Amino acid sequence: MKIKPKDIIALAIFIIIAEGTGVIGSLFTAPAITGWYAGIIKPAFNPPSWVFGPVWTALFVLMGVAAFLVWKKKSRAPKPLRKKINTALFIFGGQLVLNSLWSIIFFGLKNPLASFIEIIFLWVAILATIIAFARVSKPAAWLLVPYILWVSFAGFLNYSLWQLNKVSPEDSVFCTLEAKLCPDGSYVGRTAPDCEFSPCPDVTSGWESYTDDEAGVSFKYPALLTTEYIRVFDWPPQVRVIDGSPECIEAGSVIDRAGRTETRTIGNKSYCVTRITEGAAGSIYDQYAYAFPISGKTAIFTFSLRSVQCGNYDDPEKLACEKERASFETDRVIDGIVDSMAWSLVVR
Repeated sequence: MKIKPKDIIALAIFIIIAEGTGVIGSLFTAPAITGWYAGIIKPAFNPPSWVFGPVWTALFVLMGVAAFLVWKKKSRAPKPLRKKINTALFIFGGQLVLNSLWSIIFFGLKNPLASFIEIIFLWVAILATIIAFARVSKPAAWLLVPYILWVSFAGFLNYSLWQLNKVSPEDSVFCTLEAKLCPDGSYVGRTAPDCEFSPCPDVTSGWESYTDDEAGVSFKYPALLTTEYIRVFDWPPQVRVIDGSPECIEAGSVIDRAGRTETRTIGNKSYCVTRITEGAAGSIYDQYAYAFPISGKTAIFTFSLRSVQCGNYDDPEKLACEKERASFETDRVIDGIVDSMAWSLVVR
């Protein structure tokens, strides 16, 4: 069969269409490979993840070539054969849709049972395509044999994954829709099987350690704040441990001599926070004191922040400065530091 330039273009189009099916599937496959799929139980014969990409790429090329061989017969085919060619290409297109749908169900919806049912329909569609292609071009039909063999294996693998990871109704656990605020501002919910809160992200990763021998306290703290217009003083926070529980009397204003004192709940802990604000030489100075109960005593963290007067800048720096000051919260930083004291506090 002589290949003309337009045939080369047609062949390329059929291969691109087939490979496009794989691209659509990969949009759902790629994120799940390193996430959900990596964590499920797999049978011993499960191939390494890197195998699937090359195998499917080769199979899609064979599909494209097979469809081209069938289409090529159409140019000089009598009317009855043209009808068979159109039917064969229609079935071919249908199995491509089912191919993409499997990836969406298995990797996107993470549903091995539904994807196993779907792959049965895909296998039948591939068989129908082979039969339809054989009536037009035997070589085209043979090119699809590796495809149906691989899908047969994939179906058995899908079934095994469903069996290994299915959860019986007796084992199903439904947790209440509660959320816990983490020190980094994110929220975590309750998860099965015990409906405990999921662990919060480790905000202390990369933090430095500090020990105050006089107070008998050790904790972790961020050496630098990730801010451009706000700087810390008296850092790491100075700490005092005194007898008794803290008494918090809410009163005052941040610009008063004694500052503003108020009770704040951060995460699941209660703090008595005092803040004093003063302005000088184009800057704003905020002095903080965080008092909280621990082991029958009261611990007090004190530190200061220096913030640049945003009015000293023109836009866009002024806008960035105002946005940073509005969004910055000392509460989460201090709560993270307090959490790091859980295993190291020694009360004297």
